[in-house]
Amino acid sequence: MKLDILKESHIKQATSIIDEQGTPKDSVWNQYYVVVDGKEYPFKHLVRTAYKLATDETLNFQSNELYRDYVENTLGYEVRFYNGGYNFFTKEELDFYVSICNQDYRKDNPNQSYYATKLYPIIQKLKYWLEQIRPEDFLIRNDGKWLGVNSKVSPYLWPRLYKGDDKDIFYNVEVAAYGKFIGIKLDGYYSTTHKLPDDKIKLLNEFKNNVNNNWYWHKIPFDNLYLYDWNRLISESKQYISSQMDNYNKLKKLFSKEPKISRITWNTQGWVKPSGRAGKSQNPSFEKEHGFGHEEWLFDGDKVIGGYKYGFLEPINKYISKYEGRIFDISLYTRNCDLEKSFWVTTLKNVEVLTKAASAEILQLYIDKGWYQEMLSDLYNINLDADQLDKCIQENPSVLFNVKFTANQLNHIPTELIPIDEDNDILSNRYTLMNVSQTVQNKYDELEKTGFSFDDSGSLDIDLAKSGKRKSRSKEIELELKHNLIQQRFLSYLQKKYGKETVKSECKAHGASRIDIVQKTDTGFIFYEIKTYNNLKTSIRESIGQLLEYCLYPNVQEAKKLVLVSHVKPSDELISYFTMIKKIINIPLGYIHFDIEAEEIISEI
Repeated sequence: MKLDILKESHIKQATSIIDEQGTPKDSVWNQYYVVVDGKEYPFKHLVRTAYKLATDETLNFQSNELYRDYVENTLGYEVRFYNGGYNFFTKEELDFYVSICNQDYRKDNPNQSYYATKLYPIIQKLKYWLEQIRPEDFLIRNDGKWLGVNSKVSPYLWPRLYKGDDKDIFYNVEVAAYGKFIGIKLDGYYSTTHKLPDDKIKLLNEFKNNVNNNWYWHKIPFDNLYLYDWNRLISESKQYISSQMDNYNKLKKLFSKEPKISRITWNTQGWVKPSGRAGKSQNPSFEKEHGFGHEEWLFDGDKVIGGYKYGFLEPINKYISKYEGRIFDISLYTRNCDLEKSFWVTTLKNVEVLTKAASAEILQLYIDKGWYQEMLSDLYNINLDADQLDKCIQENPSVLFNVKFTANQLNHIPTELIPIDEDNDILSNRYTLMNVSQTVQNKYDELEKTGFSFDDSGSLDIDLAKSGKRKSRSKEIELELKHNLIQQRFLSYLQKKYGKETVKSECKAHGASRIDIVQKTDTGFIFYEIKTYNNLKTSIRESIGQLLEYCLYPNVQEAKKLVLVSHVKPSDELISYFTMIKKIINIPLGYIHFDIEAEEIISEI
């Protein structure tokens, strides 16, 4: 037998050579490994190297039971079998990678001549790992680039799994020399030629930081790898992919979205409830015939399900089969047909188009909660034909709800409608989902933030006899359900904390006025006014006058402190605004952000 010439010393010398030089590419895949001094070596490469030492000849052979028996039983070395052709990650190869991480590599440096052969087993094992966990319809992008920027040894190796186009989101497995761990994660391109635009990187970071998405990175420190084998690693990796698949699909949708613009029906009640026929379209349409559009309730923050607001957009309804399941950033504009003037409303981010099944499910929830009946009452109260709503859902149960978006966006909708000053900004006044340029979006976003100006605005003269009331503000409607819930639960919260006898609701003020909640303290009374407008700026505007009147009219001071309570988290801008109000008017004024569901104070100003 050819191997009879091999002695234990030849095997030992061969392992020293492999330790120094690594394993050539064509010898890395090997189902049998020889254990020498606790380290594993590919059977065929080890035997060939040992044979070369013993005879100075190259051995061409196929691994077989006879040869393996000789190495195991005659020479006394354990032989292990790996069905996949790769042993598990070894401490030696990982320690070597850590030792050269971020080094400058020079091809002509003899001390670096074996870097490739010593790293190749890691590269192949990463690819094997991916092959074992790849879901159906996913593709593999291998990573054999162990040299990074400026010819430095890359600090990590990270082959990827992706579906569709490899341009945004992927799963990757990784050996990270910089952090001494292996891991698997759902991620997106922050660098390389695939780098995402800045707005999408921001979106990705927000998505990761949103605790509701349960995004995490599964890492295993090198020091803990002795607890693992291929079976455990593959099992945990498959579980990770499964746990993050909803996130993968969400991100794919988010990153494939396009900016669009949509017309919505004219409304003077802030799109919280229908406002009647004034300003509606004069063209033949459902809106003209019946005096309302299905967008009338689009911003009704009293009706929120699982953190989402569900609503309707006519341009989506026209081509629902085309848009179903897609996500858009949709700018909204409206047109007052009496004035023949269009106005910019807002831009809603990540608007998801519902499936017909989801639409029907939301409709049923509205019916069960009594919300649909409230919508009918809204129409009845302004003398519109509420029966038309029933007829619509009988013909198409999904006609009232075809989109959803995160409800917290309701709190940032501007209180002023911005006149669209250039006809070319809107390509058409039809109810069609249209493309919109980033330039136009940015223009109106900036106008929302424009501050006071004397030199660049205003008029030297105005003919008041010919001028009507300014029409750029839609009437803002307070959310009655939220108001009642906060009043009930905040009252209970204060009574539990300070005692039932010290906190009352609906206390009488001057005349017939009623204060939402009053707390009696040792040093005086605290007046709490609850406001539940979508926009906190409106709640501030409406509450301060009332609180001052309750406290000071006609010439007294009834309370030691005045507090606005709302369900809205204040932005940094509104915190600064409220703080400035307190400073200027110099009275004890406060704001409480109260969480209705948790029944607790989230923050105070």
